[in-house]
Amino acid sequence: MATVNLNIGGLFQPTTATVDQGQYDGDTLLNVNALSPNTTLNINNATGSDNVLELKQTISVGLLSTNTINLGEDAHVKLSGLAGVNIGSTFNYNLSEGSTLEMTSSFLSLGVGNTFNIDLGQDATSTLIYDPTGINLQLSDYPTITGVTAGDQIQVVGATSGAYVNGDLVFKNDLGLTVGRFNADGLDPSKLVFDGGSMTYACYLKGTHIATPEGEVKVETLQAGDKVLTASGGVATVKWLGHRTLYKSRIPAKDAVRAFPVLFKKDSIADNVPHRDLTLSPGHHVSFDGTLVPAMMLVNGQTIVQQFNTKVFEYFHVELEQFDIMLAEGVPAESYVDTGNRSMFQNAAEVAMNPDFGPAEGRPQIEGIKVVQQGPVVEAIRKQLLARAEVLTGASRTTDAALCIEVNGTIVYSTPEYSKEGVYHFALPANAGDVRILSRSAVVRDVTPLARRDVRQIGVGLSGIAVSTAYGRQQIDLADTALTGLNAAQDVKGTTMRWTNGAAVIPAALIGTSDAATLELTVLRTYSYWSEAEGQKAVRAA
Repeated sequence: MATVNLNIGGLFQPTTATVDQGQYDGDTLLNVNALSPNTTLNINNATGSDNVLELKQTISVGLLSTNTINLGEDAHVKLSGLAGVNIGSTFNYNLSEGSTLEMTSSFLSLGVGNTFNIDLGQDATSTLIYDPTGINLQLSDYPTITGVTAGDQIQVVGATSGAYVNGDLVFKNDLGLTVGRFNADGLDPSKLVFDGGSMTYACYLKGTHIATPEGEVKVETLQAGDKVLTASGGVATVKWLGHRTLYKSRIPAKDAVRAFPVLFKKDSIADNVPHRDLTLSPGHHVSFDGTLVPAMMLVNGQTIVQQFNTKVFEYFHVELEQFDIMLAEGVPAESYVDTGNRSMFQNAAEVAMNPDFGPAEGRPQIEGIKVVQQGPVVEAIRKQLLARAEVLTGASRTTDAALCIEVNGTIVYSTPEYSKEGVYHFALPANAGDVRILSRSAVVRDVTPLARRDVRQIGVGLSGIAVSTAYGRQQIDLADTALTGLNAAQDVKGTTMRWTNGAAVIPAALIGTSDAATLELTVLRTYSYWSEAEGQKAVRAA
């Protein structure tokens, strides 16, 4: 059993330790001994381990002390117990993107007058799992939850319902007994989605403003009989409002493009269109002078983006007495058309347990309305949206791949001599370690006028890798499984090519020499890439 000792040797001296959860197997208890009044433990997951790091703080003595645990990106930590005495102490738990914190009631119940702060990360999507079973002597304040943003989840084991009451998240079991309570002032109740003992904070689709004769209203407030404005200036009547909440964990990878929401940022289509950020389901059609184009075919990665990391989202669809084009945040968008998929909504007469994300079938022909997914008309629309994205963001599209390699932490550029077009040579030092092939990269569909669903991240298309020394030339097989950061092989007019993802790695073992050498990369194809504006680069660097 591994042990991390935080300042065992001396009192009143702040101590910090850092561990990586990948260093411990799933059965390991990480004992943290902390006699110092102020300690910080950083837990990272640099290797992307799927293990859950169980943390048991076996010695914790503190009076007015501060103890902090920071979870790095994708870290998963379980706090299984806390022994010792703490009086008037503060415990801080800070989560990062993709991290999960599990906590038992015994971790909260020992000591008197302690404060527990759990920060879910203001710019992150994270998960808190609370298990109330076991010893629970509540002698301190309830935990305070901060940093709650879209997609964050709180799960309480054994709870069957949840509610937001006077600034507190309250979870109860099937007997009506409170099994979890957290102070969480300032949350927007309209963004809270409770599903049994789970709470998710969502802001997608729910809250979208629809134009009506009396002004804009939130889509979820519409009812049958209500009036809405149409894009042509007319008035239509709501017949039915369908809704369904979807969870990332339940969406098959093959259905991702058809399931996850698409965000149209303010002004992405035209000036003040939309006049607020607008989120649509990927199959929802946007109208361009009577031509309806699915939202997923308009994504450009800059001003129109698909949000694959959203953990939960609730779609609303408005059916009118007669099909028409409504205004959602000022964007002309279609009303719901029943194409045989009504059962996917939770409030339908018959509800499908697993929604079908396949293409709609049986869409009726409507005079004056043309539905187009690809072809010259869509290409023209995409060109306009791409050009607008450049103006709005300052980014530009470039065909310069900015190809280089990184060896032993040093960037190496190709030599100016070329044996033939597309062949690049890089000088490798003696004892070179792993070699990273770096370049610009782009999602295939984001930068082209062609309407595509291809969401591969591609950098440069390699058709050959070789290493030359004074003793000869060795070819590295593109199909070698030791190579990482490469897309699947494809045939290009009889030549095998693999796109990098912008950061491919050639392990040192494949280089095959400790002498100085020359790396030869044959690039069969490059692509178009988004190049950030200088201002954006400066902000990232800062």
